Amino acid sequence: MQNQPQKSQGPKMAQPQLTKLQEYFYANLLFWGFLLAVAIISFFTCGGVWDDVTSGVMEFIFVIMGGGFTLVSVLDYCYETYLANPVGVEKK
Repeated sequence: MQNQPQKSQGPKMAQPQLTKLQEYFYANLLFWGFLLAVAIISFFTCGGVWDDVTSGVMEFIFVIMGGGFTLVSVLDYCYETYLANPVGVEKK
């Protein structure tokens, strides 16, 4: 038989883990990108002109939906970081 080079049987390299803050950042980045796509579609659906209706739609998309998602992400991050695992309390 031919001599075949043996493959390395060393430990598998671990993938770099994202921190909680990075996970929330990327989730928000993805959601804001989605909102941008929705805003572009909504602009052309409203006739492609900037009027009171389009302004109201954009305000709803970015302020209410985007701001709300970001606010909830910040609150969830604070909860997971500070309140979900209190220091000195053992799990049963």
